Amino acid sequence: MRRNKDKRARNTGAEELNVTPLMNLFVAIVPLLLLSAVFVSVASIDLATATSGGVPQQASQFTLALRVTPSAWYVDARGSDTVQLEHGDTDGLLQTLDLVRAEHPDHTSILVICAKNTAYAEVVQVLDVAALAGFVDCALAGLGGPDEGGS
Repeated sequence: MRRNKDKRARNTGAEELNVTPLMNLFVAIVPLLLLSAVFVSVASIDLATATSGGVPQQASQFTLALRVTPSAWYVDARGSDTVQLEHGDTDGLLQTLDLVRAEHPDHTSILVICAKNTAYAEVVQVLDVAALAGFVDCALAGLGGPDEGGS
């Protein structure tokens, strides 16, 4: 009987939950997660909406595309012939883009179309060359197959 009284005497106080380790965990993890987050800039793309009369085509609209395939690089400019460059020829690409830039000095956009198996480093290399030539508004697109392209 004496044992039961001792147990009751010890358990009369309410126990509190120790949340200090949990708070320490939050203090350590929250800054880590904030530092590792990737912040992406969001840009809007203006698309012409279809009307009952259709969208008028601009005959003088200039577009420039660079196709990157495993076998070669192709520079396609509307109104001119496609220029084929050796794969990895950054000097030739810079010269070609400089010529296009000289013909169209107010044009700063380029569409880079890459094959599915194009290495990330190669995409960055092509974008760097385009930026050196003055084409700072870049858009990326993907080709359907690994070696599509070529004319």
